[in-house]
Amino acid sequence: MGAAGAFGGTNGDALTAVHVNPALLSTLQENQWTLSTRYLDGNSTFKRGGISTGLHDGEGAYPDFAASWRPRNSPFTFGLGFSPVSALEARWNYLDAPGGIAGISYGTVDHESRFVALRIALAASWQINDKLAIGISAGAIHSEINFNAPFIFQTNPALANAKVNLDMETDGWSPSIELGTFYRPSREWTVGGRFKLPVSLDNSGSAQVDYSAQLPSLGLAPASPVADYEAQARVQLPLTIGAGTAWRPNDRWNFGLWIDWHQWSRSYDTFKVDLSRSSNADLNGAIGSTPTDRIPLDWKDRFVFALGTACELNHEWTVRGGYRYGKSPIPDNLVTPLNGATLEHTLTLGASWERNDWTVDLAYGYEFAPSSNVGESGYHAGEYSHSTLDTTIHHLGVAFGRKF
Repeated sequence: MGAAGAFGGTNGDALTAVHVNPALLSTLQENQWTLSTRYLDGNSTFKRGGISTGLHDGEGAYPDFAASWRPRNSPFTFGLGFSPVSALEARWNYLDAPGGIAGISYGTVDHESRFVALRIALAASWQINDKLAIGISAGAIHSEINFNAPFIFQTNPALANAKVNLDMETDGWSPSIELGTFYRPSREWTVGGRFKLPVSLDNSGSAQVDYSAQLPSLGLAPASPVADYEAQARVQLPLTIGAGTAWRPNDRWNFGLWIDWHQWSRSYDTFKVDLSRSSNADLNGAIGSTPTDRIPLDWKDRFVFALGTACELNHEWTVRGGYRYGKSPIPDNLVTPLNGATLEHTLTLGASWERNDWTVDLAYGYEFAPSSNVGESGYHAGEYSHSTLDTTIHHLGVAFGRKF
């Protein structure tokens, strides 16, 4: 983190090996464990119609852990760990703009979205010779996809343009496999690569839909305007291919470059929401018991570039710095306050202190991007048309590691 990920596939500890490039396990000379915590503070402002609204709550802390060990005289090294894959959450409270059929509004209500994914994995690497190693990391991802906000159906034939207040909570487990390689052509140079297979997140849970504001314009007057459903939400983490190199010209300095390519276009093309087994028999005759929808996302494939450096001040202290850039994959016309936290620029600083078998790492990161300006929104009803979203995120990280 202190070097913005520039050494993610070419240098690191057990955390980096298990969760970024499993081939790095072969570079760890001693058994070790690392426990870290990352604190994030997000600040965001949504402007529409001359009115500005700030993020209601933008704080969170997330743990990481990994351990590695090598049997004596073995070419194999093993690891295990857990780490967040995604930790995105938006909490707003603002006036719901008129929209849907006949321009209805649910008033001042919460607008919340949450996508949290935690990966647990076992990893192994094989030291083929003194220059080359390969590795694999296999595990499972537990994800939560939650949504609580006014929602306009986009593609459902019977409900397109209809606005409801949707409260959905889903979660699930999915398998995950990642591959890595590490090559040291000389003392000064190291090269790494990784290959992350796509992961389909098929989550299930429950949803409650409030149709109360929309039903009068549809000419419906059921005994109750609320229905409970079983819910499924489907999205896919993208195929990721990464490669990089590190150059160590002397015993003090190290320079790193890492490039990832994310195939967002096949993973975040649409967001699938399936509702079934409605509890409201009165509504079922008019709209059916299984209202489903496909929300367009249309994300674009993107490269992410990271540059970083590390300087060993002495045997105990190392300082780091880095910069990462990746153009946002979200089209401007599909940006909303609930999905616009994919930032383009990251500046980082870090420091490590090591004595005997113990290591303490500290890191700070600042994420920012140009304002997202939405002209005509690509979503039905145009609720987000002519709006602006500004977001920054501060990261603080601390890690403790011990060799054994």
